[in-house]
Amino acid sequence: MTSTAPEAQNSIFHAAQKGNVDDIIHFVSKSQSPNSQGCGGYTPLHIACAFGHTDAVRALLVHGGDPEQKTEDGKTAKEVAEGKGFMEIVRLIEEGEWKGERDEFVR
Repeated sequence: MTSTAPEAQNSIFHAAQKGNVDDIIHFVSKSQSPNSQGCGGYTPLHIACAFGHTDAVRALLVHGGDPEQKTEDGKTAKEVAEGKGFMEIVRLIEEGEWKGERDEFVR
């Protein structure tokens, strides 16, 4: 899903895989998009969902991650979480509580 190249260790993709919220926020502040697509069309949001990192998913959503963006095989982040059995993440995406936080962040 993500590269093991040294430069990939310093990216929003790696932070999403590890569930590191502080690094996610850092990379977003350095203009790394939460909607960038990597291998297979996976975004950092898809990756955080695949690894079950609820706090990272919330951070990505709040900082502009698009839950409707699809992988090359047509999966949304919610569908990735569902496939892995991470129902807390599914509920987080569906309930949209993070939208209010995003509105405040974007202002």
